[in-house]
Amino acid sequence: MSHAENISSVTPVEAVDCPGCGFPEGEVVDRSRAQLTFRNETFAFMRCDGCGLVRLSPRPLLSALPAFYDADYLPHRGARAWGRHAPLVARADAAVDRARCRVVEKAVALTADRRVLDVGCGRPTFLSLLRHRNGVAATGVDFAPDAWAGGGFEGLDLRAGTLDQVALEPGFHAITLWHALEHDPQPRQTLQQLRELAAPGAALVIEVPDHDSWGRRWQGPFWGGYHTPRHLVSYTPPALARLVEDCGWKVQRHQRWGTLDPYVLWWLGWQERAGRPACGDLEGRFAGFMAGKVALLPLTLLQRWVPLGVQLLVARAGS
Repeated sequence: MSHAENISSVTPVEAVDCPGCGFPEGEVVDRSRAQLTFRNETFAFMRCDGCGLVRLSPRPLLSALPAFYDADYLPHRGARAWGRHAPLVARADAAVDRARCRVVEKAVALTADRRVLDVGCGRPTFLSLLRHRNGVAATGVDFAPDAWAGGGFEGLDLRAGTLDQVALEPGFHAITLWHALEHDPQPRQTLQQLRELAAPGAALVIEVPDHDSWGRRWQGPFWGGYHTPRHLVSYTPPALARLVEDCGWKVQRHQRWGTLDPYVLWWLGWQERAGRPACGDLEGRFAGFMAGKVALLPLTLLQRWVPLGVQLLVARAGS
């Protein structure tokens, strides 16, 4: 099926070839409404006939994408979106940051003379904690600087723009992309550029949703891992590993669980199915969120054996 198939969208869009291999054709696997917003638009996810990578096509023009990262965008609001429950949510977010620090610390020895780059850093709480724990020189890049508005991130080198818009000196010892690569319109070029920025033996850490997970198969077009249309690529584990290795990295570890609780993706999907996207004030939904989390805790504890929605890959740069 051609990627030029019509979709319902008022946002200007463009049909794109596979960002992994450049093949133009593919088969639509899901049609998904715009998520985390009340915008009434539908987009199509397509599996490449060449390499199997799943992409959004047609996708919004890159100039139109910032409209989907407005002031109401949940990941940038963080805990404050939950009103009086914000302190509890902030504690859970801090636990995720600690888990991410442990992943990086296990992948590479971190000392005060080491440099770390976080691509798509959003609100850079992880980067701030990593610097506090290890004394590293920490750089964050994100095209939406509103994510760190209000300060509180002293000591971090924060760059506004995309990776190819900011000037970075090579020599990073660890490079992380926490749920960032799926937002990238040109992941191959990004991974190649990161390889050039890496110091010999540097670690690359990527966490993204798992398109082949039980969660995606269960929820279909409502799955929170689609994040439509902000996620421009949806990765199966084989497609992600192949792309990383094709760009000059050597995969060392690839697991089908990560630091993000897959329940979060399921809950977002349920909100979409119910026509109540997770934007605006979420204070009144906290009790339901927690009730579902407790009820499904036994299932989420199985994520090391059952692919529930998240994957994490650690790769190494050669000398």
